[in-house]
Amino acid sequence: MMMMNAQQQQQQQQQQQSIKTKGDISSVFSHLGGKETQLDPRLLALKKEIAPKDPAILNAAYQRLLESFEKETPEIKQKGSSIVPQVEFEEIQANNGRFPTNIEAEIRRRGCVVIRNVIPEQEARGYKDQIKSYLANHRGQVEGFPKNDPQVWELYWSQSQVNARSHPRFETATLALNQLWHAQEDTVIDLSKNVGYCDRLRIRNPGDQSFALQEHVDSGSLERWQDPEYRKCYTDIFNGDWEKHDSFDATHRVEARMDYYNSPGGCSVFRNFQGWIAMSDIKTGAGTLRVCPLLQQSVAYFLMKPLIEEYIDKNDYIGALPGLCQGIGKTDYPHIIDNMISMPDVRPGDAVFWHCDQVHAVEQKNDSEVDSSVLYIPSAPLCRINSEYLKIQRDAFEKGLTPPDFPGNHFEETFDDRAKPSTVNDIVKLNMGLIPYPELSADATEGQKKALAIHHKILGFA
Repeated sequence: MMMMNAQQQQQQQQQQQSIKTKGDISSVFSHLGGKETQLDPRLLALKKEIAPKDPAILNAAYQRLLESFEKETPEIKQKGSSIVPQVEFEEIQANNGRFPTNIEAEIRRRGCVVIRNVIPEQEARGYKDQIKSYLANHRGQVEGFPKNDPQVWELYWSQSQVNARSHPRFETATLALNQLWHAQEDTVIDLSKNVGYCDRLRIRNPGDQSFALQEHVDSGSLERWQDPEYRKCYTDIFNGDWEKHDSFDATHRVEARMDYYNSPGGCSVFRNFQGWIAMSDIKTGAGTLRVCPLLQQSVAYFLMKPLIEEYIDKNDYIGALPGLCQGIGKTDYPHIIDNMISMPDVRPGDAVFWHCDQVHAVEQKNDSEVDSSVLYIPSAPLCRINSEYLKIQRDAFEKGLTPPDFPGNHFEETFDDRAKPSTVNDIVKLNMGLIPYPELSADATEGQKKALAIHHKILGFA
């Protein structure tokens, strides 16, 4: 069903990415106005291809899953925000660029982490000041969501955003995240490198209730079942062995296709962790991020439920719709919703990261006296699909266009004060694919060597 080889997928994606429609962050959320469409009838047949022939297998797995949620819930209710792993950046630095062992174990379990003091506080506050000046210089020329009072801006090339994405301390933090992942030795990925992925920013005003994101999962929705390679990431779940599922195995993610529908806000790259850098004080209750800190269980829940006996004959993937992110509603997934917790308080320069499969949301209201401001920056390791994307994004950077995964607004094209290739340092140039990486060390794996060779070829350096 809908099978294409890697080269055909690449060509189609490049064609689609060049014609993204205009829009804003609401494009991928049905509750914010994202367009809902009917499911292709062939998706019903696909459910039956994926599910075990014996319905008792998934029924039993599903019951074990619900029991696991019930067992874990009391601890989450008791600890609340403090259940989120937290670590000082200096602890990572002192541990040769890795998380301390106990923190690693907690991140794998909880799916998220707060890293303190990634960017020095005054530098992080300065990011927001620069962005406010940038917006003031182009008043009326940039839009966001909601249109009448933007809280999330369609901006990508401010000096602050470009500098933060390539900040050496941020790079250290994201490479530590990469070390949580693994892949088969011949998998074409280099987890010792990240490429730049250019995303939006948020300056959420005190009292705002417009930018409230309901529970969801990014990086596609139907695609997790629909794409044969993406589906392999979840083989144990689909087989009813969800307890064996490894959320940190990158083997099949490096060629997974996560955007079948050319959504104006879809994601076509492998972001192993999504993340943001705080530019303000953000307390719990101040419009911050919420997550379900049971990574393995929540992924198994939304992937298995459409396939169990009760739903297998319905052309319904329970929250997954074409071109929209995976929705997680209370009626369908009460055990996830009941275990959602908010991030602990953060200071400017602290970073928050969450796994690419993690259920997350944004608090209903910024119930504080200060803005709740962040730069969205994920971790995106070096692999073919990320290098292909970087090539298109590099072209967008050179021309001041909106990056390819985002609505085609191109507000910054004529802004002379945006960051440009001629104004950035070599660290930024490397991150943005403007210059090649140095040669690998002799102990590099075959997968690393292939990933770098492909990267340099895609970007025209070989």
